[in-house]
Amino acid sequence: MTANANPAAPKTATPTEAEAALSALFETKRSDAGAPLAKAREDAFTRFAAAGLPHRRVEAYKYTDLRARLRNLPPVPGPADVAAVKAVLDAAPVLVEGASRIVIANGRYVPELSSAPANVTVTSILDPAADLTGVGSLVAGSDDPLTLANAGLFEGGAVIAVSGEAGGPLELVNVATGDNLVMGRVAMTVVPDGRVSVVERMIGQAGTVENALTEVILGEGAHVDWVRLVDGLSEQAVELSSYHVEVPERARLDHLTVTTGKGLARNQVFGHVVGHDAEANFRAATVAVGKRHADNTLVVRHDAVGSRSSEVFKSAVGEGGTSIVQGRIIVDPDAQKTDSKMMSNALFLDDTGEVVNKPELEIFADDVVCGHGATSGDIDDEPVFYLRARGIPEATARRMLTEAFILEALDRVENETLKEALETRIREALSVIGGKAWT
Repeated sequence: MTANANPAAPKTATPTEAEAALSALFETKRSDAGAPLAKAREDAFTRFAAAGLPHRRVEAYKYTDLRARLRNLPPVPGPADVAAVKAVLDAAPVLVEGASRIVIANGRYVPELSSAPANVTVTSILDPAADLTGVGSLVAGSDDPLTLANAGLFEGGAVIAVSGEAGGPLELVNVATGDNLVMGRVAMTVVPDGRVSVVERMIGQAGTVENALTEVILGEGAHVDWVRLVDGLSEQAVELSSYHVEVPERARLDHLTVTTGKGLARNQVFGHVVGHDAEANFRAATVAVGKRHADNTLVVRHDAVGSRSSEVFKSAVGEGGTSIVQGRIIVDPDAQKTDSKMMSNALFLDDTGEVVNKPELEIFADDVVCGHGATSGDIDDEPVFYLRARGIPEATARRMLTEAFILEALDRVENETLKEALETRIREALSVIGGKAWT
């Protein structure tokens, strides 16, 4: 994607301790000049280092100040012990029975613990024999600091090629074997008319700092369902993700982010709709309670005639939690007949939460249907009264209405088993608030 979605910050005078640590880490990689993507790695980190970690004076990070949060970084781990990774995986079974798993541990692809469905091949991104055609093309023009940091410092990762219709769901797992800094990277290509369903999740320690980068290049007529589950284990957890995707003619992307748990999460999606009759749908379901800081940032650019996109964000916030939604739709001059709609709805569970809604439209074509909206408020008393009139206790009624509100974001999930698993996660997250806020 060529859009400068997150302009870099002005250079600061003195690097922070965390920025100095990242620079030292890069120096350990600089000597490997002959490795795949070495030139792209150096270019990316040079641009990252010019501005450093993003902070509140950078508009795209105004509400998620990473320089303040990441004053110190955990260590970068070496290759993970396979037995230790297996033990972690055994304690976290797949969300969908029968799913294949691609495992990236401490940022590195682990073939011994991975399997792939039919029509899917997986290679380490650092394998000299890997086909890197197109890898890096979607992030080369990005100025986003997290994208640049990963592209400069990634430890490894996987190249995934989908050559037809995948024979089953695919679970993409990032594993951390300690409280470490983990930078995994994934590049996926899908042939024309190919199809694949992916569930991405992080499994690991409570104090992990993750900065993941994903590129997805679809062929014409391809269809990708992608679900990312973000469920931090502690207030120290930091889960950062940058997802770059290009959607060509007749292709379709359905992308869903489910955020629960604790700590800081920033889920970034940069979508580029480049083909006629292409369709991209983005959904997010967020439960931010117990000081959870959840930031969903989405940038969608249309530059082809007759394409469609939709964006739906649902958030429930309480007990000091924070939900941030930044959604930006850009329609280029040649993108006539574009149909794009964005809506963000937030529900306050008590009076201690914080909600930021920041929808933006930049339209340079005159024959389009585009709109956006945002709401925030408490549960409506009228449906609560309706349920109470039928013998349902008030706390239960409020709980039911909140669940129904959030679960609307899951309406495009076709796999019923996966949908039930996600619903369970959301209900468990809401149960944290217990009777304290429901009564």
